[in-house]
Amino acid sequence: MGLGERSGVGSLKEANMRTLIAVILFGFTFLASGPGNAETVIRYATLTSINKAPAALVAQSKGFFEKHGVKVEMKLFPSGRTAIEAMAAGQFDIGMFGDIPGLALLLQGYPGKIVAAGLGGPARQVLTVPVDSNHQSLKDLKGKRIGLTKNSTDEIALEATMRKQGLQWSDFQVINLQPSEKATALKTGGVDAIEAWEPVPSIIVVNKIGRRLLSADGDIPDIVGVTIASEKILKENADAVIRFLRALHEGAVYAQAHPDEMVDLLANELKVNREVLIQAIPTQWWYIELFGDTFGNWQRSADFMHRIKRVSQPFDVRALVDSSYLAKALGKSYPLKEPASQAIKYPVVTVKQ
Repeated sequence: MGLGERSGVGSLKEANMRTLIAVILFGFTFLASGPGNAETVIRYATLTSINKAPAALVAQSKGFFEKHGVKVEMKLFPSGRTAIEAMAAGQFDIGMFGDIPGLALLLQGYPGKIVAAGLGGPARQVLTVPVDSNHQSLKDLKGKRIGLTKNSTDEIALEATMRKQGLQWSDFQVINLQPSEKATALKTGGVDAIEAWEPVPSIIVVNKIGRRLLSADGDIPDIVGVTIASEKILKENADAVIRFLRALHEGAVYAQAHPDEMVDLLANELKVNREVLIQAIPTQWWYIELFGDTFGNWQRSADFMHRIKRVSQPFDVRALVDSSYLAKALGKSYPLKEPASQAIKYPVVTVKQ
């Protein structure tokens, strides 16, 4: 073998070695940028609600989505109805909604599963009366006009209190109102009391329209929303869903532990009055885990939907849930044994207006 031949062989070996190194490096790059990485996009929908928005807003502002390797395109809807319609139309991969509209979406044939809870807290459901009212209990309102949003958690929460006090719907005059109409109705005397979820009660109190008479805390274990993922994203990129849930959970935990910081964040992002937030945030439970009472709370809403004939047949909510993605995200078995009330405490806001 001549010198030129040896040189050619050496060059060939060097070229092969460079190629091998390049292949190895490419493999590492592929693994780093594979499923569930920062290039994976999850289209996420939820509401401009102080209950539904915080977990994702924190995850976005604190970089938790990036930390867990998932890119999120998020849209906050002012109306639950429009958010549900967008989800049904396939515009989003994952959405967080109230339990009743979320359950209805799945029962109407939407291909997806509940993969996590959607935040909760029974204290956020409040019955308010005018500031100068002499009513001291729900029984004092017998025969009076109560404004609420029909077919919603307003009815579920107030019904729980009524049953506990031996009352029924026929004891009151029920006026159907949208959340945006409630403060004005109470102020103008159109109703004698308002049942509403936060921040409406705090808006009523801050504007000196009314005062809190009672909340659902203690009368109902919880009122918890749902996080729904499309069948398509679950099949095509389950890892991205797992990473998303991991980041969303971290956002919820952070929000719950930093209520003062949430006053500023929600005031800026949701354009809610700071004084309203200072009063409303202490009524929130921000979490996505499934606790010992979560399925029971969802089933209560399911039974309510059947009772008001929103669905024709009774149904078991467990058939609509797949907790395996949350289990993989957080390394736990769901549902947990303890109820939410033992694991989640109401946040304490110390900042002043």
